[in-house]
Amino acid sequence: MEKRFRALRFIGTVYKVFGAICAILTILGAIGICITSFTSGAIFESLLNQYGNMQGVGATSGIILGILFGFAVILYGGAMAITMYAMGEGVYLLISVEENTRATALAVHPPLTPPSP
Repeated sequence: MEKRFRALRFIGTVYKVFGAICAILTILGAIGICITSFTSGAIFESLLNQYGNMQGVGATSGIILGILFGFAVILYGGAMAITMYAMGEGVYLLISVEENTRATALAVHPPLTPPSP
């Protein structure tokens, strides 16, 4: 059976690739946010020790905020990645339904062949 809807197949593949790229960028972004928050918390604690008498506030707040923001990025980015990948799979699902419907229709009602002379 001939393959139809090449443009839709391409669009489905593009959505799936974008979903995978979005997942990778989400993980890298969450790791980057955690690392940045940890180091900025250490720098903030160093400044507090130098100019104030607050011990342990900067590093603790940096770690907590880093974990919270990293978790928020993973939730949002993960939802976006899953949605994009699911859209690509949905396009392929619709193409498969069309192919199966066409195959069933051809099996039930074969094409008419002209009579031989």
